Amino acid sequence: MIPERFATLAAFAILCTLLLAFIRVCRGPTAEDRLLGIQSFGTVGTAVVILLSLEGHRPGFLDVALIMAMLAAVTIITFTRILPGAGDVDPDTEPHLESTGDPTSDATPNPGDPSP
Repeated sequence: MIPERFATLAAFAILCTLLLAFIRVCRGPTAEDRLLGIQSFGTVGTAVVILLSLEGHRPGFLDVALIMAMLAAVTIITFTRILPGAGDVDPDTEPHLESTGDPTSDATPNPGDPSP
């Protein structure tokens, strides 16, 4: 299977990447960056539980890892719903188009033209 203590060393190395994710959560700079850092907590935790399950020959931990992965997915969906600015896009408004200099492609309507 896997060499003796390899899973423990791999789990330790993966846990070290959690430090980078924690820095991303603390420093940002945007809410989306922080959200990705939080998502990596669930991913790293799942990976560590799988590796320790293989190391300790405990197949029950694989079920725990599966539930952790599902909860991480639900958590990220929940955070995106409550994230400030999420869902503020009005579907009736068009995105701002930059003017190309062509009067027929100008995104702003002419004040003299009647609106349909």
